[in-house]
Amino acid sequence: MPIVSKYSTNQIEKIVNSILDQLRQQDASTELSLMCLGNTISHIINTSVPAAQRVDVANHFGQALKDAVNSKKQ
Repeated sequence: MPIVSKYSTNQIEKIVNSILDQLRQQDASTELSLMCLGNTISHIINTSVPAAQRVDVANHFGQALKDAVNSKKQ
């Protein structure tokens, strides 16, 4: 059963494109881009998720990332 997001595809794409544009403007390498995005994710989890849920949220995020990367290989 597909997961239905409460966010529109348009809203998600607009934000993602804005982030990617900023990384391109800064001429960020892949390594620097991943470091910045990782720091951003850590910051969001640490400031917006209750402490008792942070590890679970990080694990779910990590699994979703692995799933997204694996689905691109097939």
